[in-house]
Amino acid sequence: MSLSQAVDKSFLFWAIGLFLGLGMIWFLPWRFQTNDDVMMMWLVSGAYTGEPKPYAVFIHPWLSWLFSTIYSFFPEINWYGLTWFGVNFLSAFLLLKKIWSITFPAIQKHFWSLFIALISFHFAFFPQFTLIAGFAALAGLMVIWDSSLPRFRLWAFLALFMGLSIRWESVALISLGWGWAALVFLQVKDGFSISRGLLLISFAVFLALGKLAYEESFVSPDYLDFNQARSKVLDHPVFVQQSQEGAIPDSSDWFFVGSWMFEELPLNRADFLAKKQELNLHLFAWEAVGDGLIRLFRVQRTELFKSMLIGFLFLSFFATKTGGRQKALFLGLWLGFYLVFNHFNLLLGRVNLLFFLVLLFPVLQFPDSLVSRKLTAGLIVLLVLFLGIHTFNFFKEAQGRLAFQEEFDQMLSEENTECPLFLEGVMEYLFTDHFNQNHQVPFLSYGWISRSPMQKKAYEIRGFTSQREMDEFYLLAFQSPDPLIFPDYMNRISPGFTLQSELKSESLVLLHFVKSKSYSPGP
Repeated sequence: MSLSQAVDKSFLFWAIGLFLGLGMIWFLPWRFQTNDDVMMMWLVSGAYTGEPKPYAVFIHPWLSWLFSTIYSFFPEINWYGLTWFGVNFLSAFLLLKKIWSITFPAIQKHFWSLFIALISFHFAFFPQFTLIAGFAALAGLMVIWDSSLPRFRLWAFLALFMGLSIRWESVALISLGWGWAALVFLQVKDGFSISRGLLLISFAVFLALGKLAYEESFVSPDYLDFNQARSKVLDHPVFVQQSQEGAIPDSSDWFFVGSWMFEELPLNRADFLAKKQELNLHLFAWEAVGDGLIRLFRVQRTELFKSMLIGFLFLSFFATKTGGRQKALFLGLWLGFYLVFNHFNLLLGRVNLLFFLVLLFPVLQFPDSLVSRKLTAGLIVLLVLFLGIHTFNFFKEAQGRLAFQEEFDQMLSEENTECPLFLEGVMEYLFTDHFNQNHQVPFLSYGWISRSPMQKKAYEIRGFTSQREMDEFYLLAFQSPDPLIFPDYMNRISPGFTLQSELKSESLVLLHFVKSKSYSPGP
């Protein structure tokens, strides 16, 4: 057997293994990592508003429109999740092809194939649109400049196009990392083509102009302006820290904003922009520098699997046999940029991982490594161990979600209420039911969907137009000694609600609040 035949068979082994692995995960109780994906899926499928909506805020309008159209004809299929799985597979497939086209020793190729498979499986266990877009950008940029892979260039363009459509900011970050790597390590830009570069830029410009044109023509400008101002406060690192530490008095409207409850508070866009300026002043104190570092370590401590992946990336980067000055320059300035960015922005584990996935650009460019064959074999065993632990934790977490869904269904069947139901402390991604246009979401959410035309539509199909006009509501929460905030929020915007009844299960509590008929506001 020739070397090329062996390489082709090894690549085929990993590609088939990747496909089968993702296929198996599809039929497992995977969940989205954040509520953002869940809400966007519910919007485009019609599960939240009763009819598929062509606009989902974060992803590109052409993609959300396509989702809404397909869901209109085939509502029972999870097209949103299936697309994320598809982009995940395409990205990992391209990276595997890149790995098996490099002149690495075979054991290193197997190590990196397993590493990519781990990332792909993690993104399938817990899909998240920011990570899916960044993964697509990484794969696309790896392959698009590789002169040895011309047959896969079209797929690389597709990956980049989908990445830009899913979340352009992720593609911008990965592209910035590639650009910096190409400046420091000249080998990274081997095969660079101005024509292909201009085509990529045209993709980005075309999508950006299309998004702007669509939003100006079909989306409420009041909602767009408010949502942008809202994010500048709710995603501000100082505001998040103040909320977590209880530094905001409960007499302030901002106390409720910290829990994403602002639908009908007397706060407008100007109030949020003024609050942002106030928060920015705290960033220029020395204390804020330490707070940023502490926040960084806290985030990674709760994202241990991503921290493990980042650790392997660092180890591999330092083990490459290339100039020490180049490595110091690249990593020093990239880390500096990362820390400054972290200081002024709230970075979570998914963004932190994207920041360090760019280390693969130089790592996969230099075949010589300080890591011995024996140590590489040991690292492969370690990766397999991590995969086993991660899979075990996934099933354990999924079992808890299935139990939660059973409790929730039982409580709703016992209470059998038709009045509005809200959640507090219960994340939308916990629900294992596949809601769609024919099986609608039985509760209402708040957050970035607040004050949007989509939220108004959700209210209308449930028989009311605003929270203020409600005479009663239900609230689902986990049993906890901590006081609930949503009832106080409702009494802030529409006083007179009192607890009428409560229903408890093993871990949940369903509270029924009714507005007292004898209550009358003061003069």
